[in-house]
Amino acid sequence: MELLQLQYFCNAAETENLSETARHYGVPTSNISQSIRRLEKELNTTLFDHASNKVALNEQGKLLYTNAKTALMLIHEAKIKLCDDEKISGEIKILAETNRRIVTKAIETFQKSYSDVVFFINHSADNSIDGYDLIISDRILEQKKFKKHLLVVDDLLLAMKKDNPLVNNPRISVKDLENEKFITMNNKSGLYKLTNEICHAEGFAPNIVIQSDDPNYIRKYIEMGLGISFVPSLSWKGTFSENVECRQIFKTKRYTFAYLNTQKYLSKATHSFLDTLLAVAGEYAREERE
Repeated sequence: MELLQLQYFCNAAETENLSETARHYGVPTSNISQSIRRLEKELNTTLFDHASNKVALNEQGKLLYTNAKTALMLIHEAKIKLCDDEKISGEIKILAETNRRIVTKAIETFQKSYSDVVFFINHSADNSIDGYDLIISDRILEQKKFKKHLLVVDDLLLAMKKDNPLVNNPRISVKDLENEKFITMNNKSGLYKLTNEICHAEGFAPNIVIQSDDPNYIRKYIEMGLGISFVPSLSWKGTFSENVECRQIFKTKRYTFAYLNTQKYLSKATHSFLDTLLAVAGEYAREERE
């Protein structure tokens, strides 16, 4: 049983797609298949059920995955501890579901002082968030292992193209939006949840016509006049053209947190970057107040 075999196996278990695992590791799909078959032969059992282009863990596979994932995490943490000397270096894995602009600015600032640190950044979670050192999200992660730091507090604004008739209404209410087309982030996001909560409180479900996990496309669709959206005031400040009007019509706020996984060993680089991230977010907030 080899370390790389377990890495292939765990990734395949999470993606349920051998081709996707092959792309992740930059190898032919046949390499993944052969590695898993050798692992199954060594263990004298099957690990996956196969169906068309997908694979799914069977009961034996689930047992191995639980233990193999823990083992890989422990090995990774041991490597970090061995390399974590006084010098700020190594790698930081970040899940930045929101506030990508602030995260990008923080990385730019951080690397001016610590150029040896390597960043791995995703904007949407796969099946698990346990592998990340730092999670930036407007979701509430209830698990006790996550320690949260308040990063950004946004007012929610109504964004609409200026040729929308709503612009001429000086006293827009949420009820006035009942027949409008809505554009939102994906259904895992806090903005999607808030959009539904705000509308349902007024007795209607939002007519969501476009969902995307990329805020750049959300903004583009609003610019095209394809719908309206509730958008964060600070995080998206200055990202719209003069063709879009953003107006505050209620007092709802969005809270974004930076989460640390306290069950992982977190490097000096991770803690140092968190300090930089909080400082950059604070600068944005001060600029907003001024």
